[in-house]
Amino acid sequence: MHLLVSCLAAVFFFLHIDVEPAAYATPGTFLYAGCSPSRYAPNTAFESNLNSLLASMASTASSGATYSSFTYGLYQCRGDLRPGECEACVRDTVARLGAVCAGATAASLQSDGCYVRYGAARARRALADTSVAYHRCSAGTSGDAWFLRSRDAVLSELQQGVDDATAAASGSGRYKVSASGPVQGVAQCLGCVAEADCTSCLAQAVAQVHGTCGAAPAADVYLVQCSVRYWTNANYVRSSQGNPEDDAGRTVAIAIGISAGVAALVVFISFLRKACEPPVWFN
Repeated sequence: MHLLVSCLAAVFFFLHIDVEPAAYATPGTFLYAGCSPSRYAPNTAFESNLNSLLASMASTASSGATYSSFTYGLYQCRGDLRPGECEACVRDTVARLGAVCAGATAASLQSDGCYVRYGAARARRALADTSVAYHRCSAGTSGDAWFLRSRDAVLSELQQGVDDATAAASGSGRYKVSASGPVQGVAQCLGCVAEADCTSCLAQAVAQVHGTCGAAPAADVYLVQCSVRYWTNANYVRSSQGNPEDDAGRTVAIAIGISAGVAALVVFISFLRKACEPPVWFN
């Protein structure tokens, strides 16, 4: 009996695996992109200048700068990324931008950790545009009063923005973190946005969160100038508007993982059955 209990305990130990989800995806995870319909001709001065610009972005990121504005483009990393993570994210996003928006005279790409854009017009001219670039809401809604109070408290604090002094002292630009009860959230404005414009943009982003995602357990809203996101218990709930390719990849990975786990379990149980069988004595 003791031997059987030990074997069963081993089986339960083998099956009990806890995996805690992270609040963020990998910094290079694709979120959205925008490509102009106009195209430039290959092997032209425009293409050469664009390649130089994108190379300069990657090079500047390697110096540790989490935000940098150029004459016809800019990049910005999420405020909590370390320099090495920021550099890797910018390089990955620059490469992906060239593939996703090949030949476009203007383009932007937002990954989970950084944002890169370029255009034929000067980068600072579009800063008055606070239209919604992208949003995602987690599946389902929550009517829990504690969650709703905590969520509203977080969003209220985030929409106050970051003043000039704090932004300069933090070294991460206009990036803000807030938490209340089970809810955590972050907000960020582009580094070249003035304090008043940042606050105004975040207020619009928060309004979009309420209007678009309602009482969803988690949500992201990206405007051209700023972004607001919140989640519960540091577990980012899967979006109902995810990338189909990412979903397909997750499905394949999960299927492979389950198959491998079942196969390993069969082998392990077979081993345990042999280990747990009473010994056979020969006369």
